[in-house]
Amino acid sequence: MRASRLLTAGPARLRDPAGDLRDCVSAEDLRNPHRHLPQNHETFDQRSAGRGLRECAAAVADPPLRSAQPLPCPRRLLVVLGCLLGIAVNCYLKLPALSRIVHGDNDFMGFYAGARLVASGELYDPEAITRAESRLWDTPRFLPFVRLPVYAAMISPLRFFSYQRAYWIWQSVSLAAVLLFVYFLPAPRKWMTAMTCCWSVPLMDCFIMGRDLAVVMLALAVSLALLFRGRRFAAGCVFSLCLIKYNLFLSIPLLIFGKRLWRFGGGIVAGGTALLAMSFAVGGWSWPWRYAAMLRLPATTPSYNGMPNLHGLFSSLPQSVFLEPVGTCVVIVAAWLVIRGGDIARSVSVTLVSGLLISHHAFFGDAVILAVASLLLLRGAPNAPLRLVAIFALCPLAYLPFLLPAPPFPPAAVVLLPLLAVAAEEIRACVRPWPRAASARG
Repeated sequence: MRASRLLTAGPARLRDPAGDLRDCVSAEDLRNPHRHLPQNHETFDQRSAGRGLRECAAAVADPPLRSAQPLPCPRRLLVVLGCLLGIAVNCYLKLPALSRIVHGDNDFMGFYAGARLVASGELYDPEAITRAESRLWDTPRFLPFVRLPVYAAMISPLRFFSYQRAYWIWQSVSLAAVLLFVYFLPAPRKWMTAMTCCWSVPLMDCFIMGRDLAVVMLALAVSLALLFRGRRFAAGCVFSLCLIKYNLFLSIPLLIFGKRLWRFGGGIVAGGTALLAMSFAVGGWSWPWRYAAMLRLPATTPSYNGMPNLHGLFSSLPQSVFLEPVGTCVVIVAAWLVIRGGDIARSVSVTLVSGLLISHHAFFGDAVILAVASLLLLRGAPNAPLRLVAIFALCPLAYLPFLLPAPPFPPAAVVLLPLLAVAAEEIRACVRPWPRAASARG
């Protein structure tokens, strides 16, 4: 009975493993574990005497990530109403572009063209992509395919369907990925993650623009769930699937070296090597050069201040070519400071925020990574100010500058706020003991 209560205990109980063991076993049992043994030792397996103690210790060492108790019915109804309200607010904020989600006039056209060109050897040929996309819509356009060849092979079954049917399959898979993301992400509460997804303006933008960030979020959630359970190599293998958007995770080596997650890094290397091998099998030996030429096209990475990264933050300044590398160095130093001193939840949160900031190629929908980082920060925040910063980053109010035609400040400053707040807290925690030490020496 006591062991079962321990399995459903909250995080507060798990801070004192010795106290939990005292709940399972009395002090006399700890001093003399054989005092309940019968006199006839030949008919009793002595190894079973410590079985209860080992089970209790295992429960303390590997606690569940979430409480197993479901929400009461009234609260569940409030959560559903809150989710529906969030979707309605996001639809109102994105009303001018909402028709794109119905007709499929969005970035899915580039993915569909990539699925059709994967076996032709023209996956990164601008003229071939333009020809393939001109058959899909009345007005000619060019939406480049900027994923690895292995990703084009993964989505290649879409070419067997018409454009409209393939588009709704794509959106259905994205919706299923969001639901699984809510289930797997090791956030404080599932209902909180669900509310975050429904109130997330960048996630709504991903559906409107037909992007694949929901699949990346699912892979990230599964990887973090495995990482927080201690299965680091498996977590790294799953995380390698996030490399389809590798530009958002350029700071992941900071987490590996700062927290010495060598098995996690080994899993990423193993999974990434397999993906690269499959990419060469699909695209041939020359695809890296053609892919690099596609990335250098002006239409691939335009320069405007609506990007949620340092490239967008400094795009309107005359010295942006020099300011962006300097800002990248500052972001890396701030992230390293937090990773070295913070817990695993804050470290992963800062890694995600810094990766988004230093990504040169990112659009508004990519800012959904900030929602994942804020949920993790809310889990590992040690004080009220950091929790307020995390809650602010989860609100639609934080993304209004991205939607305004003439924002009062660069919108990317919103992405920079969580990193600066956590870094300032880490510096304050490091500086605070010094006066006490100096007074003790005096």
